[in-house]
Amino acid sequence: MRNGTNGTVGPREGDAAMWMNRTNAGSRRSSRARRLLLFAAAFLFVGGVGACDFLDPTDVENPQTTEEDLATAAEPVRALLPGLRAQAARLVGSSVTITEVVSDNYSIQGTGINPIFDNPRSVGPSVIDGTSAVQGIYWNSQELRALADFVLNEIAPQDETATASQTAEVHYLRGLAYLVQGENFSHVPTELDGQARPAEELLQRAVTDFEASLGQDAGGPFAVASRAGLARAHRLLGDGVQATQAAEQVLAADPSFLFTQDFDASSVVNSPNNYVVQRSLKEMQPLPRLDFLDPKYVGRESPIAVAKAEEMHLIVAEAALAAGDLDGARERLSDAIQVAESRPVDSWTDDDPRFNTDLTPRPRDSEILVRADPDSPFRAGLVLDRPNVEIPVHPVSATSLSADSVRALGSEDEVWHALHLARQEILFLEGRRMSDLGIRLPMMLREIDSNPNVQPGEPGTEPVVPAYVPSGVQMNQFDPASPYDQDENLVTTEVTIGVDMNRVLTENRVSPFLN
Repeated sequence: MRNGTNGTVGPREGDAAMWMNRTNAGSRRSSRARRLLLFAAAFLFVGGVGACDFLDPTDVENPQTTEEDLATAAEPVRALLPGLRAQAARLVGSSVTITEVVSDNYSIQGTGINPIFDNPRSVGPSVIDGTSAVQGIYWNSQELRALADFVLNEIAPQDETATASQTAEVHYLRGLAYLVQGENFSHVPTELDGQARPAEELLQRAVTDFEASLGQDAGGPFAVASRAGLARAHRLLGDGVQATQAAEQVLAADPSFLFTQDFDASSVVNSPNNYVVQRSLKEMQPLPRLDFLDPKYVGRESPIAVAKAEEMHLIVAEAALAAGDLDGARERLSDAIQVAESRPVDSWTDDDPRFNTDLTPRPRDSEILVRADPDSPFRAGLVLDRPNVEIPVHPVSATSLSADSVRALGSEDEVWHALHLARQEILFLEGRRMSDLGIRLPMMLREIDSNPNVQPGEPGTEPVVPAYVPSGVQMNQFDPASPYDQDENLVTTEVTIGVDMNRVLTENRVSPFLN
């Protein structure tokens, strides 16, 4: 991971050979011994680093690595950190890919992602059963949690060489695993064959780990990121006071804070980039009113923001709004927008033809106006010219809102709507939107099939979708589906989104601080 002010602290290029046949800690096939072998394999093939830098070959005869061997090897916690970092990369990439397509941010227009993900109520455990670094959100969250458990419970207590900074990092990474689980699942087991734990407990565990990370190394490279994790977890738990306190501490430490997950070009790649840029079908297509934000990650190595100052302002604004402080909410929402506007802007020649599944072109001309639903005004500047035209790219943040327009908002509904839109745009392709919609995924099928304490139909085995979320794929629909004739000539410059989910969230007062 990379801290915007402290430089690279995790996974180095090539860390990635990593556990190609690894097993999930939530599966009955998983075992401590097998994880040890997988760990050992990861460290022996870290790019550019010899095995002797991590494990003393006089103490370990691979592949017969045992827990005792590892515990007595030179600097075992240090040896295990590259594998944990790579697993965190897998988790961030897969969680962003899946949650973004389940939400209204992206629809699936191709064959690389199961189209069922476009219909939240149809996303059953069999669809979540993937184990890849690009789609295995459940698998990768359980792997990171279980591997961090192993390091903290079995290895670190016996490692006299382990530093406070190293254990702080492991606590942070386990906290991240719990946070992603509590944010995107309703219930998840946290041990082999364990009972499914509710999201609230998972989030509390995330809080415990982030606090432990701070307790280990309050001034280290993961300290501000841990406070940002606390702000995010406390928000999801509905605690406005603690969420605000943690967010303010982040901003006091670094007003332009940015903490990213790095990737490499050959093994642990940026997963969304695969479906947005690399593949010829460009399976992930944004809602037309979000077109100007896509693509956000133009390279296989492009980092993904895990925490940033904008989100801290948004959390404070939401807590203020929920408490009835409209002036405070407007001001902090404006602050978030100003930070987003200060982020770098790159350029990119995009070859995306913007096709629907039937190969008719989606909106791809800048003269097109878009409205969020039939009752909203048309807006310009949301659709860019494509394909093969150089466009601006916002790798960290961007928004169609302006600080001045937000400060001029009058009613509470207007501020809530702006807040939801700002979260959608500023945190675009960072894995927040599905959770903000109130949607939660089920655990993977093999967990249900193999865990004697989890039965079909029990909490966590089916998706959770609020009644206010429209049925089917309505969140992804707009009219006309293609504003072009059969010769691809533009025949209308007005496109209307079927449902403005930000209006729906506003009308239903959807916020962790209220619900």
